Amino acid sequence: MAPRAHLTNLYSKIKEEGGEQFSTVTIEATAPAEVKISYPAPTLCQVQVRAVLTMDPGPLYVQDGIIKGVTIASGEELVTFKIDLDEEVQARLTCTEGMPYRIGLSFSRRPLQDFYQGRVIVVDPGHGGSDTGQRGPVNLLERDMAWKTAGYLAGILEGLQARVVMTRSQDENPSWCERLAKVPADAFCFISLHEYGSRDTSIRGTAVLYNPASPGNKELAEAVLARIVARVKTPSRGTGPAAELAQLEQLPALRLEPVAITNWVDEGLLRNPYFHQKTALATVVAIKQYFRQRGQEHD
Repeated sequence: MAPRAHLTNLYSKIKEEGGEQFSTVTIEATAPAEVKISYPAPTLCQVQVRAVLTMDPGPLYVQDGIIKGVTIASGEELVTFKIDLDEEVQARLTCTEGMPYRIGLSFSRRPLQDFYQGRVIVVDPGHGGSDTGQRGPVNLLERDMAWKTAGYLAGILEGLQARVVMTRSQDENPSWCERLAKVPADAFCFISLHEYGSRDTSIRGTAVLYNPASPGNKELAEAVLARIVARVKTPSRGTGPAAELAQLEQLPALRLEPVAITNWVDEGLLRNPYFHQKTALATVVAIKQYFRQRGQEHD
């Protein structure tokens, strides 16, 4: 009799195949196992594996715009994985021999690509050049951290086939007017990256400021803030109007302040590249969901 499979690990990644992106869930096992997939609801994928659960049964929090998360229920014969989805997409199943044996589920990220494809997104990394911005209590500079987050943001957007316009290069420090001059007439939105700084080093957390001249921008900022805070587990410093963004008139525009760089804890977060990546992905997902939920296709 073949040994009964034990499920030992679960993880999720975004992968690219043939120019298309996929949100994936991988279940690792000690041996091949029978797998059954069903869809109790349009945005719920249920995967049942005839195996024994020997890993942490806690939920997997994903929030990548396609997969919300995965919960696990273990019975005597079956382990059930419930994959909550943001979109009505179905899984492609692949099983890979080896040790570990891998059960892979791939969900197309086409809904995100369909939204962003061809849209012009202006990414504005704050400060630059000789203007270092705020400084952390050890040695991190706002200029460099804004550039790092902007790089992840641009990469994610370009992967979804958006057209990204950067307002500066790594070593430039253009004026605000020069940055605004780079905004094309067909821009979809403007995202400025900064960090907060204060003499009160106890202040920490995330804030999202918005263009007060753009209808609905306050609600957009709230949606982006909620998604970032949920993803990176920072305190919220709330939302508010940014007067300089009003010069963009009705163009949706946000100023992200992911952390207070002058706080010891927050500066430490900035040292982790995954923090920048998660912040950028949360922003991209929140913007798409905000416009979709309101039935808007802002052009």
